[in-house]
Amino acid sequence: MRRFCFGVLLCLLLSSASVSAEPVPAQSADRFVNSIGVCTHWGYPDTPYGFAYEKVREKLIESGIRHLRDGMLRPIERERIKDLGKRGIRTCIIAEPEVGTPEQIRDTVKAINKEVPGAIDAVEGPNEPDLFWVNNKKSYKGKSGANGAGEAVEAAVLFHKDLYTMMKADPATKGIPIIGIALGKTYDPGGGSPNPLTPGSLTSFVDWGNFHPYFGGNSFSVPFAYGTIQKYLWDGTHPSTNIDEFPYAFNTYHPPYAPKPMAATEAGCATDTNGTSEGAHGKYIPRMFLEYFRKGIVRTYSYEFVDEFTDPNNREARFGLLRRDLTPKPAYTALKNLITVLADPSPANAKPFTLGKLDFTLTVSPVEEWTRTQYVRTMLLQKRNGDYYLVLWHEVANEDKSVQPRRQIQPPLMPALLTVKTPIASAATLYTWDEKGEMTPQSVQMTGGTLRIAIPDRVMVLRLKPATPAIPKKTPQKLATPTKPTSR
Repeated sequence: MRRFCFGVLLCLLLSSASVSAEPVPAQSADRFVNSIGVCTHWGYPDTPYGFAYEKVREKLIESGIRHLRDGMLRPIERERIKDLGKRGIRTCIIAEPEVGTPEQIRDTVKAINKEVPGAIDAVEGPNEPDLFWVNNKKSYKGKSGANGAGEAVEAAVLFHKDLYTMMKADPATKGIPIIGIALGKTYDPGGGSPNPLTPGSLTSFVDWGNFHPYFGGNSFSVPFAYGTIQKYLWDGTHPSTNIDEFPYAFNTYHPPYAPKPMAATEAGCATDTNGTSEGAHGKYIPRMFLEYFRKGIVRTYSYEFVDEFTDPNNREARFGLLRRDLTPKPAYTALKNLITVLADPSPANAKPFTLGKLDFTLTVSPVEEWTRTQYVRTMLLQKRNGDYYLVLWHEVANEDKSVQPRRQIQPPLMPALLTVKTPIASAATLYTWDEKGEMTPQSVQMTGGTLRIAIPDRVMVLRLKPATPAIPKKTPQKLATPTKPTSR
């Protein structure tokens, strides 16, 4: 009964229009772009990562993605980390016992970064030890995954702590962020299955915590009907399912690292037969990076860059932004264009710039049963030249996974009125995306600081220029007539 009442109250509270009550501080547009990463597998020779490396590299450079996550076990992986580092693409490496001892890993990172400065920009602790250390019977300091998931996690923690201590003790590596251990199993602290990493146990051994919040349903939420789905967050597949209203992923996996910020070294969804359609995937991936950044996740790595194989029924083979033949899915094109609009890299030796605030309100009108106007999101970004970029999207489910294949949902455009009180130029630019991920800019006019806009379930960006202050005209002064000196 309590759960039912809570659900009804929540529905009533969340049906009001979205507004901003006071000036909103902008965030750096380039900081958002810098939060975007993607997973690769350079050591897989029977995939495009192996047999088509040059073409994959070309697509990576074209995408504008700056951060990768990969292994460092094989010589080919190390060579490609250096090759990409020379092109400004940095790698987070996964540290595992088979790569070396913590000291050996530190020395390898030092050697690579000495040859190509900044090639490795983060080091992640053991990957999903509750799965892989058990399956592969990995061990460290007398603890072995052969004895089950509990001991596997204990062993991984010992390894991670030694890794952190070793990296931070060396001046050459102490500035590299150390990312925590991401677990692979689903835990339910309220249901008798707590996270084996206890609260605060790794706070002092990370710069960023870590989790793998793949989206595609949240059965730990209160079930309610919305958006034509009977159990909305259970069977909706959109990016915010487990990090927003009912933040199961944060509540379960953040406590071991709190109050440190979180990274998501794997996230996303697959486009296999029973998975997400390429159309929904194209909407979700840009929204994923925005939603995760909005919730304070410092870096998100989409799993992964290229489909490993073509089998439509193989989920693990179909997570890519590119297909196996390297043709782009809509998600790749949409993300590339989003990065193009928002990228604002700092020139060498650039001075920090002060971010501004924008006083605006966005009033969203419900459309028939689509009453949860709070699902229309805004994110205010700013570039070094002072231009504001107001990113808008409708964070709503585009699929119902309670049926197979998944039922596709096309929500309506959400009418909204944007009112900006901060002085801005009347001419603005609106960037919109189509179903293929292609982006179109168009000029729009702010009439008296207002704009009526229809917000879709894919990203849109409004560029606003601060008004140029009028330069007061100087009144020419009359030259004084010199006086003759008085003679005495």
